[in-house]
Amino acid sequence: MPPRPALPAAPPLPHSPARGAMRRLAGKERVKVLFVRPPHAYWPIINQSDNFLIPLGYPVLAAWLREKLDFVDVEILDCCVENVGFRSLKREIRRRAPDVVAIGEKVVYADDALRAFRTAKEADPEVVTVAGGHIFTHAPEWALRECGALDYVIRYEGELAMQRFLEVAREGRPEEDAPSLCWLEGGGMRTTPLAPAVRDLDELPPAAFDLMPVQKYSPFGMLWPRAATIQRGRGCVDTCRFCSWIAMENRHEDDGQGGIAHRPWFRSKSVEHVIEEIDVLYNRYGIRYLFWVDATWNVDDRWLNAFCDEVLRRDWKLGWWAFTRYDLLPRQHENGTLRKMVDAGLRHVLVGVERPGAEALDWLSKHRYGENEAVRAFHLLRDHYPEVFRQGTFITGIRSDTAESIRELLTFAHACDLDFAAFHPCTPFPGTALYEEAKRNGWLEVTDFSRYDMFDPVMPTEHLTRAEVARWTTWCQQNFVLKKPGRYFSRMLSPHTVRRRLHWWFFLAINRVMMVQAWNHLRGREEFQGFAGVNKLWKPTWYEA
Repeated sequence: MPPRPALPAAPPLPHSPARGAMRRLAGKERVKVLFVRPPHAYWPIINQSDNFLIPLGYPVLAAWLREKLDFVDVEILDCCVENVGFRSLKREIRRRAPDVVAIGEKVVYADDALRAFRTAKEADPEVVTVAGGHIFTHAPEWALRECGALDYVIRYEGELAMQRFLEVAREGRPEEDAPSLCWLEGGGMRTTPLAPAVRDLDELPPAAFDLMPVQKYSPFGMLWPRAATIQRGRGCVDTCRFCSWIAMENRHEDDGQGGIAHRPWFRSKSVEHVIEEIDVLYNRYGIRYLFWVDATWNVDDRWLNAFCDEVLRRDWKLGWWAFTRYDLLPRQHENGTLRKMVDAGLRHVLVGVERPGAEALDWLSKHRYGENEAVRAFHLLRDHYPEVFRQGTFITGIRSDTAESIRELLTFAHACDLDFAAFHPCTPFPGTALYEEAKRNGWLEVTDFSRYDMFDPVMPTEHLTRAEVARWTTWCQQNFVLKKPGRYFSRMLSPHTVRRRLHWWFFLAINRVMMVQAWNHLRGREEFQGFAGVNKLWKPTWYEA
């Protein structure tokens, strides 16, 4: 085992033995950890198959624990692809008999995670429950007080912190010896200093896909057919103050005053390490489409060229989807990097365009972006790389927005000549600078995290109510096709497979949702919301059972 990274000194202990749930693991010969993705609702505009891709954090953590701790047995239960509802989840936990149940979640699924912890305790009151991921990192006290079945929260990156938590618990030492930990004690929340992040991502062993039913992911996917998630790096080169990625993956350090200091920090695996991971997916599991979960995939031309060279040398027949910065595309086109990326498999780019004007982009703290550059970049893709599906996102409902400024976003999206544009109300996620400002200034009118889905506005603007933000956001989404129908339908006949399939899929999916709404309305089951209903989450039939 490699040397253990040095951690900050723990505060003085009130007494030595472990006081809480951790003592249940003390002295165990083996400790069984079960990672759970709870049952989730899904967005109907993309089918269940596309909604539930591999939750990459679990196989990455599982691989780390298997390599570092010889006393740990790890399992992963993904309820979303195994069709395990909450009643079945209780039976699964009893059958598997874990010592630890660990769940990490996004903000919108916080309630599902807390319900899963309650289900775990109902199945076995002695099981130790641990939460992680974005929402629990940034709202640990809320989660611990909201859910009495939750024992601990581990903040930020989980590899080193989870490793030390299990070591400390098995050795019978107190909570204060485990880094990045939060728990309730004596009416208040206790915290420990943060564990260091993994600086060299090549130290991460290949993800433990053998613990997951890889063949069940995206079996009938349209956006991402037979796809697997993969990550090249962590962090970002920008400082967008609304971004939940950098709130988790940038550099986080104790500021010495009881708070956390955040700084930009981009880390990347080597080309060799990433190729090794893809080789497993390609040759062992037959994966032919990759979903890159990086916040910004197309950083560092040298890395990109070396990676694409190796993919082309191996003659892998891959397609991939990636979050992409448009300010880098013109340079990468001119130096040949972009051509190589497309030849190696790039078929779908999602670009966070957000806004056209400098003032709005400054408010969002998004740098090196601008109206002319966006139009230029997308036209470049259109004219030189027609096989690539061009998708952009736009943020509505910033503080200065009016009805007119939101409507202008649609004009801008059409000027970019996108294949598909998504318009989302500005959503301040916990842990972001925008959330802290919104909370401080009393802008937040919604505190129910299950509504932080980037479709339901949670705050008004200086000129519009939340209902008005929702109305004009839906207007933009609906009129993206209705105001340019010839452009959209002509692309349903594209000679390029991915672009043709995706245009058909969005058209059929939206109409399917509308028809289901109409049918349910006729039966008195729901109010017909028209196009606005496209953005409502659906619960699968197995969600409870």
